[in-house]
Amino acid sequence: MIFRLNSLVERFPAIGIEGMDKVASLEQRFDRKYIVSEDEAKIFFAMLPDSLTALEIAEKRSFGYESWYFDTADLESFRATAHRRRRRWKVRTRTYLDAQKSLVEVKLRDHRGRSLKSRLPENFSVATSLTIEGTKFVDNILGRDGLAETLRTTLRTSYERISVVDVENGVRLTADLGVKCQAIGGKEASINGVVIETKSPYGSGSIDRLLWRCGHRPVRLSKYGTGLAAIHNELSRSKWHRTINQHFRC
Repeated sequence: MIFRLNSLVERFPAIGIEGMDKVASLEQRFDRKYIVSEDEAKIFFAMLPDSLTALEIAEKRSFGYESWYFDTADLESFRATAHRRRRRWKVRTRTYLDAQKSLVEVKLRDHRGRSLKSRLPENFSVATSLTIEGTKFVDNILGRDGLAETLRTTLRTSYERISVVDVENGVRLTADLGVKCQAIGGKEASINGVVIETKSPYGSGSIDRLLWRCGHRPVRLSKYGTGLAAIHNELSRSKWHRTINQHFRC
């Protein structure tokens, strides 16, 4: 039987994108990632409380995503993540394929381990590059004039996603299937399993504790950093060695 990601959230009441963003925009948040099998994902989602709501747009509950990541010639963004620097940055364009909507996103990691995300709407047709407006936006968020002009595309990721939100606590849960990473030049790596991510303004919560009771523990995973390291053997991968060996197909 073919595994259908949206079947995991059929029983939950629907919430629209405006409602989800209102209660759980989470531009500042703590993230935890888990990789589970399809069967384990079914068991976990069946245990979630009925009070959660699932993102629904135009009667659809699973959506295609595509991201293009940008870095300097010497991979400053990748190296900061690979070597666990407390303050680091990430620049990408994210495209919601079903809606043909794109954004420029800049993610920062602060000294508390919290992700800070800033977004700017972008033209869908130019998501593989940064426009003049996107370039100014990136420089402004990073506080480094001229940096964005030196950035180049390094990795493309694509996957299918469902999103669930705990309205009461403002916690968001996503599950990604078919995660594929493709480097410039064509080399690919993919994740074997379902990537579950919890996104909370306060750190771990009830959803994380449920995952722990099911025997799942957070994994070191950055779609950009881990994906690039899985594809290019010459890059540092010690931080993600176990994740790559256990969950990646290269």
